[in-house]
Amino acid sequence: MKQRNDVIEIDLKEIVLLLARHIISIAAVTAAGGLAAGLISIYCLTPMYTSTSQIYILANQGTVVSLSDLQMGSSLANDYEELIRSRPVVEEVAERLKLDMKYEELLSYLSVANKDNTRIIRITVTYPDPVMAKELADTFAEVSQKRISEIMDLDEPNIVENAVAAEHQSSPNNRRNAIIGAILGMAAAAGVIILRYYLDDTIKTADDVEKYLGLNTLAAIPAEGGTDNSEKKQKWRMRGKNT
Repeated sequence: MKQRNDVIEIDLKEIVLLLARHIISIAAVTAAGGLAAGLISIYCLTPMYTSTSQIYILANQGTVVSLSDLQMGSSLANDYEELIRSRPVVEEVAERLKLDMKYEELLSYLSVANKDNTRIIRITVTYPDPVMAKELADTFAEVSQKRISEIMDLDEPNIVENAVAAEHQSSPNNRRNAIIGAILGMAAAAGVIILRYYLDDTIKTADDVEKYLGLNTLAAIPAEGGTDNSEKKQKWRMRGKNT
């Protein structure tokens, strides 16, 4: 890193060597960051479990289904999704399962999506209890059947797939969080080391004198009280190269 006329030039090779000299410190902070993030993820974040049920929406069974009917049904998928999220559906689900939850709270656990532009609607519930997540997903599908039939004037949608209680948590991902913590720790350690080096404009060695000032050193006078030659502060008597 060079400083001339208030212009900073960063030598990448010099930065790499700087980081290499502090590799142990960087490794320690990286490990600490990964460990801290992993422990927080395991002990502080609530495990969540995901279950999904699916319903299939088709025109009235007594009618002939044309291609235009299928295309129109796919285009109305957003309408179906909104009906499943509607207050009457959410409140009836809470009433059936005897949950003491407000509409907004229960809705926050629900996710509805149209599967690959088909007429299949995926009803996904992510909840701290895997069994309750399954029951919620199935109940949402059952209540939605009647609601969609009433509002859209269709036969009740068919259940394509009932939800299954999850055996493993869907979030948080403890391994991923630990890796992210380690990466952030490594970046923070390297950033602090580079920043301190960048802000430190003191001259410590004879090489620094020649490098930054373009002068040669005549002699080094050790500071009083120093015991380790590698850590002594030194005063330099200098002369110009051309003198």
